Amino acid sequence: HIEEPVGAVNKELFPDEYRAWKDTVMTSIKNLGTPWNYNQTFNASYTAPFSKIPVIDYMSFTAKYNATYTWDRGAQVSSDIDLGNTISNQGQLSLDGRFNFEQLYNKSKYLQKINRRFSSSNRGQSVKRKERKFERTILLREDTTVTLRHNLNNKKVKVVARDDAGKRVALRTKVIDANSVMILDKGTQRLNVVITPGKEKPNFWKEAAEYSLRGLMMVRNASVRYRKTNTTSLPLFSPNIGDIFGQSNSYGPMSPGLDFAFGFTDENYVYRAKERGWLLCDSTQISPAVIGRTEEFNIEIALEPIRGLKINLTGNRTDTRSSQMQFMYADMPTTRGGSYTKTHIALKTAFRSSSSKDGYASQAFNDFLRNREIIASRLEARYAQGNYPNRGFIASTGLAGQPYDVANGGVNRSSADVMIPAFLAAYSGMDANKVGLSPFPDITAILPNWRITYDGLMQVPLIKKYFKAFTLSHTYQCTYSVGSYSSYLNWVESDGDFGFIRDELSGNPIPSSPFDISSVMITERFAPLIGLSVTLKNNITGNIKFNDSRTLTLNSAAGQIVEATTTDFTIGAGYKIANFNTILKLRGSQTGVSNDLTINADFSFRKNQSLIRRIEQNFTQATSGTRTTMIELTANYVLSKRITVGAYFDHQINTPLVSSSSYPITNSNYGISVRLSLVK
Repeated sequence: HIEEPVGAVNKELFPDEYRAWKDTVMTSIKNLGTPWNYNQTFNASYTAPFSKIPVIDYMSFTAKYNATYTWDRGAQVSSDIDLGNTISNQGQLSLDGRFNFEQLYNKSKYLQKINRRFSSSNRGQSVKRKERKFERTILLREDTTVTLRHNLNNKKVKVVARDDAGKRVALRTKVIDANSVMILDKGTQRLNVVITPGKEKPNFWKEAAEYSLRGLMMVRNASVRYRKTNTTSLPLFSPNIGDIFGQSNSYGPMSPGLDFAFGFTDENYVYRAKERGWLLCDSTQISPAVIGRTEEFNIEIALEPIRGLKINLTGNRTDTRSSQMQFMYADMPTTRGGSYTKTHIALKTAFRSSSSKDGYASQAFNDFLRNREIIASRLEARYAQGNYPNRGFIASTGLAGQPYDVANGGVNRSSADVMIPAFLAAYSGMDANKVGLSPFPDITAILPNWRITYDGLMQVPLIKKYFKAFTLSHTYQCTYSVGSYSSYLNWVESDGDFGFIRDELSGNPIPSSPFDISSVMITERFAPLIGLSVTLKNNITGNIKFNDSRTLTLNSAAGQIVEATTTDFTIGAGYKIANFNTILKLRGSQTGVSNDLTINADFSFRKNQSLIRRIEQNFTQATSGTRTTMIELTANYVLSKRITVGAYFDHQINTPLVSSSSYPITNSNYGISVRLSLVK
């Protein structure tokens, strides 16, 4: 955007001055040569036509690739000072697969019949079938029998007859076929006859086969998703862009290259760009190239072992890595970092409480202290199999190529390399001799979390008599995560992630992984451990939940483990009075609006506690703890389509469990609220 000068030139009164000003503007535009920025987006997707192939139509598969490429022109202070341009890209590959196994099972008519029998949607039909009956008033004859056609399609039927007084009368009957029965008694009596299907005696082997096959078909659905994202941001880039895909041929090969434009780049691209002279390697400008990579894997499986019992299993692994390359220096020092998380299971050490009476003793913490020696011995045995590498700082120590010797510097028991596997083994209930040594387990280490619901108790006659809904629930969530970490600049690789760093005191190489990891965490939640949600016949709702959670944080830099636990019990009830305005004998505010009054009451009790376990001192200290009791009452009345009036009251009591300087606090809140909705 170029503005006209002050006292803008009038092209009609001063045509020569206007022409000169216009020539100046056009010359500036020509000198600019390229736009200030360039953006390009590329999308491609493919969906496999499995639905058109009857044999594999239960599967669906979709692949997508998305790429963006951006070129931003940098500032040019003068003809001698060029700050360069900035290019960036992002490429994301997505693979999604879904499997409807129930559709696969139903390809067999026999298995389809079993699925229909045990399906949740077939419950009402089963009840209805049992309640079928035939009823008719008949008059016995003296000279012949009476035949009744009941059309129940069942040879085993039950015939009940009563006289006009309602007294039961015994009759002799004969089944003619599945839809007819003959009454053998004769006379002139008037009777009310009710015929109902009899219960067939189940075949044990047939029932066993059907229940077994239904159990084997418990896997109903599954889905798998994989995401891989690559990003690159490269400053101090000299070349300008061209006309096709943002490429220029004025700087040797196409720059920045089709691989960059479509997101197929990694750290090697920075080396190639530097070799081709595309980067401004001025030591006064130290903006690094940033390369990122994220891999995410998710899996979900839906199970239904028996009717009404549903289990959803989920697994996840997300690994994020980043690199910052100082390409303006000859050795191109690179700093790497990232984060990591995966679903995990730590059930073996759950529900282990600790008390101040025994100094907050913990079996898991004692196992952790013992595991450190086991893990250190395993690492020492791994390093003892190799030699010191002949590169990096080790090349000048005189140890290059020599066999590893613990006398020069051994595995540190207080390092993250030792404490992380020991922590995982102790608090997950695993064997320290078998636990993996890497802080970043691969896909095979994904452990499932789950959510379970069961509403089969509604088939119990006593529960069905009083309840419209009766559901039990349980959820387990657990993750293992590595916080942000960074790499050692002086680390020298020996074998994969096993290598050496320089000891600051002796200068000798000591065993170490390439990353400085300050903390890892295990987070475990039962939300709820057990939960009950009910709806009575009179529409009163109720819920009971018991939640339990803990967060275990290993801080290897500080040499401590922080354990934070929370238990929570909640019981609540609610009731909705439809069209409450009719009870108040008020006229409805708007047609088509139900003026409902909803009342909810909840009582909850929560206890949380935090402990710090100091590793070297083998000492545990409680740092915080609170016991909270809360009562909440709310009432909301729908006054109109847009206005809801409410009243609330909550009372909370907080009692400290640890600090003597704190004191109990009680809070009470109450009032009314008016909510106005302007959404059409």
